[in-house]
Amino acid sequence: MTEASITRADRMRQKVRKVLNGNGMHEHQREAARKTFEAFDSETRAVVLAAEMQAGKSGISLALACNQRLSLSDIAIEDKAQLKDTLYMLTMVDTALLKQAEDDLKDARNAVVTNFNRFERDIESNFKGVPPKLIIIDECHYGSNITAVRYNRVFDYLEEHTDCKVIFISATPFGALYAAEQAFEEASDFAESAEAIGDLKIAAKAKALAENAAKNSILRRAFGTKLVFHRTSNEYFGVREMLNNGMVKPLVDEERNFANPSGARDLFMKKFHEHEGDGWSLVRVPAGTVMDAKSFFISQGVDEDNIFIIGKSLQGIPKDDQTEIERFKREYENAEGFDEKFIAITVAGCRAGINFGGMKNTLISTWDSTVASVAAVVQANIGRGCGYHSNDTALHFTNLPATQAYAESLDYLENNTNEHGASDFDGLREFFDSLCDEYNVQGLDVGLTVKHKKRRPIGDVETYKTGEFVALPLQLLEAEPDYEQYTSNSDFLRAIHLIREEYLRDAGPRPKGHRAMRGSKKNWVKAQWVNGDSYDNPEKAGRLGTMKDRTVKFIEQLKAGEEVEYNHIVAPGNGEASADKTVTATIFSRYNLSRRKVDKKQMDDEDLQEIAKLLNVPYDDTIVVLYAQGEFDNKQTQIKINLNKLPDSESIINDESQFTGFPDVTFDDE
Repeated sequence: MTEASITRADRMRQKVRKVLNGNGMHEHQREAARKTFEAFDSETRAVVLAAEMQAGKSGISLALACNQRLSLSDIAIEDKAQLKDTLYMLTMVDTALLKQAEDDLKDARNAVVTNFNRFERDIESNFKGVPPKLIIIDECHYGSNITAVRYNRVFDYLEEHTDCKVIFISATPFGALYAAEQAFEEASDFAESAEAIGDLKIAAKAKALAENAAKNSILRRAFGTKLVFHRTSNEYFGVREMLNNGMVKPLVDEERNFANPSGARDLFMKKFHEHEGDGWSLVRVPAGTVMDAKSFFISQGVDEDNIFIIGKSLQGIPKDDQTEIERFKREYENAEGFDEKFIAITVAGCRAGINFGGMKNTLISTWDSTVASVAAVVQANIGRGCGYHSNDTALHFTNLPATQAYAESLDYLENNTNEHGASDFDGLREFFDSLCDEYNVQGLDVGLTVKHKKRRPIGDVETYKTGEFVALPLQLLEAEPDYEQYTSNSDFLRAIHLIREEYLRDAGPRPKGHRAMRGSKKNWVKAQWVNGDSYDNPEKAGRLGTMKDRTVKFIEQLKAGEEVEYNHIVAPGNGEASADKTVTATIFSRYNLSRRKVDKKQMDDEDLQEIAKLLNVPYDDTIVVLYAQGEFDNKQTQIKINLNKLPDSESIINDESQFTGFPDVTFDDE
């Protein structure tokens, strides 16, 4: 290759780096793009990027396009025919959103903006016979709907063009992740059951369903999908910050309907009237009450000229009363400095992705009637108030459990995904299951359609408190260790000897991939065998954290005199019941071997030294923590009994928002 050729390629890359390092790009956006792009390897062609609302996803997408351009060879980057190499795809058909995305990505000359309806046509007309090397799909949760087979075409394209990679982006990709795994596993389990009873015809059909679920899922097929969680900078103000500041006010039952008088509505108006200077409030109401809401604001002294109904072609609303979002933003901008306050009324929320920019600093409050799913709630009005701004006084009246569930999901991703790169998806299913149950929310995502959702009964009803506990070295290499120096509890001592027998059988101790306390004389002991994979790998963490984290947390709580539910410690499975487990033992040992294909199958010396220090016990190659079943907890038991008495099925859930008081009317959400 000639010197001139290299120089030209360098000049091309300098132009891309100028965009990537420009003043409009933030370091956290570059970092998210870098982690996402670096997640691709020989086995991974798909990455899911989870980033909070208004956290700069457009900037991240621009940085991703730049990273793709920089990854080209010298010959490719000099070839004008290969300039277009990135396809940015919107899941929603909205010309305004297309225009906004084109503006956001215009500095990346290699990106083409399209949507699902026209992406194949745009590839033919824009890529000059050279297929795109990267596809970015925005708001990916909208493609997870059972009826949304749009991913089929994208995946078919990727199957044919093996050099192309795909990135899914969403603030709320949870339903897409959850539904994908759920559909595959349920069909696979059904196939196994059918095979077990010899019904091979039904088994074949179930296997075909499982294969179809695998083919259409964003997690499966042959793409080796990984997850990247975008960690925002300290300047970001989102749902978690709003909750911590007491800015989220709950709307329950009839309060959600803004037309109904309520204490929440009184507080909303009090906040609006007491606000000094320029300001505005965003209100979301069912279509049938839009004009009633406008009349109410007028009766409260709000100037009619400062009340805007956002939308176009809304049925039942006079055309002259409807305003497009851009005009509303211009009107507000023109009124700045005149101490005027505005009301924006929306039907089913503003379109997804709208950014109010500097207007967020003067946002007074939002009101949102949504009761559908976590994503439908947080992507709507409260989501429009998130971002990089200094407004920490606005109030948001909305579905509090849904926002709490979202905040906890963010905490989980932040604590259980790789801070410096990409992660896999182990543990997500268990976490999502418990999240919906804990907050009693109908679903995680607008993309998750459940026609008839069966309530999962609580199996481990009989509840106990945790009694005494002890941590000690098992000393497997000692002939007759003195365990009584650590505990005099006879149940603990019996359990220790049973565990010791398990390790020493067959000329042990030796590393082993599966251990169990089998036999009727041992089933009163619950043993949790911790290996190198489950010890401190966030990808294997359950809802309460990794085995290290949950053990340390339980011990700290018990030492502080706090009540700890014994059932949480037992974590029963496969038909077990906490009531049957007199003792639970968590065993950290170098002799426990993970059966997964992971780099770290066994705990190493550093791990064992760490857990010994955390538990304040002498170092050993096997350390045991024992918990005793304590007093029966009648209160918690009764709560679970009452929950199990609720109807065994829930209402039909779809991907549209539903408003309380209007069960027969649904609205297109975002």
